[in-house]
Amino acid sequence: MFYNIGVWADKIIFWYSPSTSIEIIGTLRASPIYDLPIFLAYLSIIPGMAVFLVRMETDFVEEYDRFYTAIREGASLNEIYLLKDNMIQTAQGGLYDIFKIQGITVACLLLWGEQTLTFIGIDPNYKTLLFIDVVGVGVQVIFLSILNILFYLDKRFTVLVLAAIFLVVNVVFTYLSVALGPQFYGYGFAFATIISSVVGLFWLSKQFEDLEYETFMLQ
Repeated sequence: MFYNIGVWADKIIFWYSPSTSIEIIGTLRASPIYDLPIFLAYLSIIPGMAVFLVRMETDFVEEYDRFYTAIREGASLNEIYLLKDNMIQTAQGGLYDIFKIQGITVACLLLWGEQTLTFIGIDPNYKTLLFIDVVGVGVQVIFLSILNILFYLDKRFTVLVLAAIFLVVNVVFTYLSVALGPQFYGYGFAFATIISSVVGLFWLSKQFEDLEYETFMLQ
Protein backbone atom coordinates (compact mmCIF):
# COMPACT_ATOMS: atom_id res chain seq x y z
CA MET A 1 0.00 0.00 0.00
CA PHE A 2 2.79 2.44 0.92
CA TYR A 3 4.48 1.77 -2.42
CA ASN A 4 1.32 2.47 -4.43
CA ILE A 5 0.59 5.64 -2.45
CA GLY A 6 4.22 6.67 -2.90
CA VAL A 7 3.98 6.24 -6.67
CA TRP A 8 0.96 8.56 -6.79
CA ALA A 9 1.97 11.00 -4.03
CA ASP A 10 3.84 13.47 -6.23
CA LYS A 11 1.05 13.48 -8.83
CA ILE A 12 -1.61 14.16 -6.19
CA ILE A 13 0.45 16.99 -4.69
CA PHE A 14 0.80 18.62 -8.10
CA TRP A 15 -2.92 18.12 -8.80
CA TYR A 16 -4.00 19.90 -5.64
CA SER A 17 -1.36 22.63 -5.38
CA PRO A 18 -2.98 25.87 -6.62
CA SER A 19 0.16 27.01 -8.42
CA THR A 20 0.52 23.82 -10.47
CA SER A 21 -3.03 22.65 -11.18
CA ILE A 22 -6.31 23.51 -12.83
CA GLU A 23 -9.86 22.42 -12.02
CA ILE A 24 -11.46 19.98 -14.45
CA ILE A 25 -14.83 19.04 -12.94
CA GLY A 26 -15.66 19.59 -9.29
CA THR A 27 -12.89 18.08 -7.18
CA LEU A 28 -11.25 16.51 -10.23
CA ARG A 29 -8.06 18.41 -11.01
CA ALA A 30 -5.09 18.11 -13.33
CA SER A 31 -1.58 19.50 -13.53
CA PRO A 32 -0.78 20.25 -17.20
CA ILE A 33 2.80 21.20 -16.38
CA TYR A 34 3.48 17.87 -14.64
CA ASP A 35 1.08 15.29 -16.04
CA LEU A 36 2.34 15.26 -19.63
CA PRO A 37 6.08 14.86 -18.88
CA ILE A 38 5.49 12.14 -16.28
CA PHE A 39 3.18 10.28 -18.69
CA LEU A 40 5.81 10.36 -21.43
CA ALA A 41 8.47 9.33 -18.92
CA TYR A 42 6.48 6.25 -17.93
CA LEU A 43 6.34 5.21 -21.58
CA SER A 44 10.15 5.13 -21.53
CA ILE A 45 10.26 2.29 -18.99
CA ILE A 46 8.74 -0.25 -21.39
CA PRO A 47 12.21 -1.66 -22.30
CA GLY A 48 13.21 -1.81 -18.63
CA MET A 49 9.98 -3.55 -17.63
CA ALA A 50 10.51 -6.11 -20.39
CA VAL A 51 13.95 -6.89 -18.98
CA PHE A 52 12.44 -6.99 -15.47
CA LEU A 53 9.92 -9.64 -16.51
CA VAL A 54 12.52 -11.77 -18.28
CA ARG A 55 15.37 -11.52 -15.77
CA MET A 56 13.49 -11.35 -12.46
CA GLU A 57 10.35 -13.36 -13.11
CA THR A 58 12.09 -16.16 -14.99
CA ASP A 59 15.88 -16.32 -14.52
CA PHE A 60 15.94 -15.29 -10.85
CA VAL A 61 12.94 -17.45 -9.97
CA GLU A 62 14.64 -20.51 -11.48
CA GLU A 63 17.76 -19.98 -9.35
CA TYR A 64 15.60 -19.24 -6.30
CA ASP A 65 13.75 -22.54 -6.76
CA ARG A 66 16.99 -24.48 -7.18
CA PHE A 67 18.42 -22.99 -3.97
CA TYR A 68 15.43 -23.76 -1.77
CA THR A 69 14.84 -27.15 -3.38
CA ALA A 70 18.41 -28.11 -2.51
CA ILE A 71 17.82 -27.07 1.11
CA ARG A 72 14.58 -29.04 1.36
CA GLU A 73 16.17 -32.14 -0.15
CA GLY A 74 19.19 -32.07 2.17
CA ALA A 75 21.93 -31.06 -0.26
CA SER A 76 25.50 -30.61 0.97
CA LEU A 77 26.59 -27.26 2.38
CA ASN A 78 28.99 -26.68 -0.52
CA GLU A 79 26.18 -27.25 -3.01
CA ILE A 80 23.92 -24.86 -1.10
CA TYR A 81 26.67 -22.20 -1.11
CA LEU A 82 27.12 -22.67 -4.86
CA LEU A 83 23.40 -22.35 -5.56
CA LYS A 84 23.21 -19.28 -3.34
CA ASP A 85 26.06 -17.67 -5.29
CA ASN A 86 24.28 -18.47 -8.56
CA MET A 87 21.08 -16.87 -7.25
CA ILE A 88 22.93 -13.74 -6.12
CA GLN A 89 24.74 -13.46 -9.46
CA THR A 90 21.44 -13.80 -11.31
CA ALA A 91 19.88 -11.06 -9.18
CA GLN A 92 22.88 -8.79 -9.69
CA GLY A 93 22.89 -9.50 -13.42
CA GLY A 94 19.19 -8.73 -13.67
CA LEU A 95 19.56 -5.42 -11.85
CA TYR A 96 22.56 -4.53 -14.02
CA ASP A 97 20.66 -5.37 -17.22
CA ILE A 98 17.74 -3.18 -16.14
CA PHE A 99 20.15 -0.35 -15.29
CA LYS A 100 21.90 -0.76 -18.65
CA ILE A 101 18.71 -0.79 -20.74
CA GLN A 102 17.19 2.14 -18.86
CA GLY A 103 20.49 3.99 -19.10
CA ILE A 104 20.44 3.63 -22.89
CA THR A 105 16.82 4.84 -22.96
CA VAL A 106 17.66 7.85 -20.81
CA ALA A 107 20.67 8.68 -22.99
CA CYS A 108 18.54 8.52 -26.14
CA LEU A 109 15.94 10.85 -24.64
CA LEU A 110 18.62 13.25 -23.44
CA LEU A 111 20.01 13.38 -26.97
CA TRP A 112 16.74 13.56 -28.89
CA GLY A 113 14.17 14.56 -26.26
CA GLU A 114 13.59 18.06 -27.62
CA GLN A 115 13.17 16.79 -31.18
CA THR A 116 10.81 14.08 -29.95
CA LEU A 117 8.63 16.61 -28.13
CA THR A 118 8.55 18.85 -31.19
CA PHE A 119 7.69 15.91 -33.46
CA ILE A 120 4.65 14.92 -31.39
CA GLY A 121 3.52 18.53 -31.03
CA ILE A 122 4.49 19.21 -27.41
CA ASP A 123 6.14 22.41 -26.18
CA PRO A 124 9.94 21.78 -26.04
CA ASN A 125 10.04 23.75 -22.78
CA TYR A 126 8.84 20.53 -21.14
CA LYS A 127 12.18 18.86 -21.91
CA THR A 128 13.93 19.60 -18.58
CA LEU A 129 11.09 18.20 -16.51
CA LEU A 130 10.83 15.26 -18.91
CA PHE A 131 14.52 14.44 -18.44
CA ILE A 132 14.17 14.51 -14.64
CA ASP A 133 11.07 12.32 -14.75
CA VAL A 134 12.74 9.85 -17.12
CA VAL A 135 15.57 9.39 -14.62
CA GLY A 136 13.06 9.02 -11.78
CA VAL A 137 10.91 6.36 -13.45
CA GLY A 138 14.00 4.54 -14.71
CA VAL A 139 15.30 4.19 -11.15
CA GLN A 140 11.78 3.21 -10.08
CA VAL A 141 12.10 0.04 -12.20
CA ILE A 142 15.27 -0.84 -10.27
CA PHE A 143 13.49 -0.11 -6.98
CA LEU A 144 10.60 -2.34 -8.02
CA SER A 145 13.06 -5.13 -8.85
CA ILE A 146 14.65 -4.82 -5.40
CA LEU A 147 11.25 -5.07 -3.73
CA ASN A 148 10.41 -8.08 -5.90
CA ILE A 149 13.56 -9.94 -4.81
CA LEU A 150 12.90 -9.10 -1.15
CA PHE A 151 9.36 -10.46 -1.47
CA TYR A 152 10.76 -13.73 -2.81
CA LEU A 153 13.08 -13.85 0.21
CA ASP A 154 10.03 -13.27 2.46
CA LYS A 155 11.44 -9.99 3.83
CA ARG A 156 8.07 -8.32 4.12
CA PHE A 157 9.03 -5.97 6.94
CA THR A 158 12.04 -4.74 4.97
CA VAL A 159 9.76 -4.12 1.99
CA LEU A 160 7.35 -2.22 4.24
CA VAL A 161 10.13 0.02 5.55
CA LEU A 162 11.50 0.68 2.06
CA ALA A 163 8.04 1.53 0.74
CA ALA A 164 7.48 3.87 3.70
CA ILE A 165 10.82 5.59 3.02
CA PHE A 166 9.83 6.00 -0.63
CA LEU A 167 6.46 7.50 0.34
CA VAL A 168 7.82 9.90 2.97
CA VAL A 169 10.75 11.12 0.85
CA ASN A 170 8.49 11.61 -2.18
CA VAL A 171 5.94 13.62 -0.20
CA VAL A 172 8.52 15.79 1.58
CA PHE A 173 10.69 16.54 -1.45
CA THR A 174 7.73 17.05 -3.79
CA TYR A 175 6.20 19.61 -1.42
CA LEU A 176 9.61 21.27 -1.24
CA SER A 177 10.00 21.29 -5.03
CA VAL A 178 6.57 22.89 -5.49
CA ALA A 179 7.47 25.56 -2.94
CA LEU A 180 10.83 26.29 -4.60
CA GLY A 181 9.37 26.78 -8.07
CA PRO A 182 9.24 25.29 -11.58
CA GLN A 183 12.98 24.76 -11.90
CA PHE A 184 12.76 22.15 -9.13
CA TYR A 185 9.66 20.27 -10.35
CA GLY A 186 10.20 16.53 -10.64
CA TYR A 187 13.18 16.36 -8.31
CA GLY A 188 11.03 15.14 -5.41
CA PHE A 189 10.01 11.96 -7.22
CA ALA A 190 13.51 11.42 -8.65
CA PHE A 191 15.19 11.81 -5.26
CA ALA A 192 12.63 9.46 -3.67
CA THR A 193 13.35 6.66 -6.14
CA ILE A 194 17.12 7.15 -5.95
CA ILE A 195 17.30 7.27 -2.14
CA SER A 196 14.96 4.29 -1.75
CA SER A 197 16.91 2.26 -4.31
CA VAL A 198 20.27 2.97 -2.67
CA VAL A 199 18.93 1.96 0.75
CA GLY A 200 17.24 -1.06 -0.83
CA LEU A 201 20.45 -2.25 -2.49
CA PHE A 202 22.29 -1.99 0.83
CA TRP A 203 19.62 -4.01 2.66
CA LEU A 204 19.37 -6.55 -0.15
CA SER A 205 23.12 -7.15 0.04
CA LYS A 206 22.80 -7.67 3.79
CA GLN A 207 19.90 -10.10 3.33
CA PHE A 208 21.91 -12.18 0.86
CA GLU A 209 24.88 -12.32 3.26
CA ASP A 210 22.72 -13.80 6.04
CA LEU A 211 20.45 -15.87 3.81
CA GLU A 212 21.55 -19.41 4.64
CA TYR A 213 21.82 -18.62 8.36
CA GLU A 214 18.29 -17.21 8.51
CA THR A 215 16.94 -20.00 6.32
CA PHE A 216 18.12 -22.67 8.77
CA MET A 217 17.86 -20.85 12.11
CA LEU A 218 14.43 -19.24 11.68
CA GLN A 219 12.59 -22.43 10.76
